[in-house]
Amino acid sequence: MGGYTGSDRAHLATRPNFPTARLAAFADHEDPEVRALAVRDPETAPAVVERLTRDPDPAVRAAAARHPNLPKPRLTELLDDEELAHPAAANPALDVAEIRRRARSPGDPAGPSVDTLI
Repeated sequence: MGGYTGSDRAHLATRPNFPTARLAAFADHEDPEVRALAVRDPETAPAVVERLTRDPDPAVRAAAARHPNLPKPRLTELLDDEELAHPAAANPALDVAEIRRRARSPGDPAGPSVDTLI
């Protein structure tokens, strides 16, 4: 994976036929752009995804926060993280119940009309 370093390198992963299988193997690569590929693999292990939410690179952390294999406790924790709240909120594994709970206003136990929001 260390071969191509051209200017279009970052855009290769956006191609519709870019392979995603076995990209989890790159989770420990020294290059953050390559580590970020690991979260494109739908089979990346939950423990690996969770670890990548603590990666030194912000793009890797954000990508990991959106991965559906992110363990729910860490996903819930990231919803309160200033840096990763938005990517975590875009995670497809986020429970509707958690969204509704967070959408309630503090003074209203029933919350706003969240059913119309979701």
